[in-house]
Amino acid sequence: MPFTPPKPIAPTPEDLRGSTVLVVDDERAWRVILETDLRMLGYKVSMAEDADQALEKAQSDHPEVAIIDLMLPEPMDGWGLLSELRARGQKLPVIFYTAYPVFPSGTDDPDVVGYMSKAVDRADLYALLPPAIRRSRERRESGDSS
Repeated sequence: MPFTPPKPIAPTPEDLRGSTVLVVDDERAWRVILETDLRMLGYKVSMAEDADQALEKAQSDHPEVAIIDLMLPEPMDGWGLLSELRARGQKLPVIFYTAYPVFPSGTDDPDVVGYMSKAVDRADLYALLPPAIRRSRERRESGDSS
């Protein structure tokens, strides 16, 4: 699959530059592409190639939003990772990013911001980040741990 630069997107709002985005994908090519794009957009990036690494990074790097590949290698896929993050009290917003053509029929987790196909323009993925980070910050500032 040829990788193309995303369509033009608005610059990251100044108050969100430097926010940490956790990217979880077992495919090195996707990690490189997302990390490169996100750094150019002014985000800090925490990278993980599987669920175990992601759990460590979520603890150590305090991301404000996570982009998670649904199809992570066994034993823990994206859904399992989400469940484990929640079990550990991590309420960060999550965007599922997947090559899988059919999305599951949703979840009752209010912090699952969306599902994005790897086939769509990456700019559409990045456009989800500012509102998700703002929501994460508002929750933290209000002291809401739910």
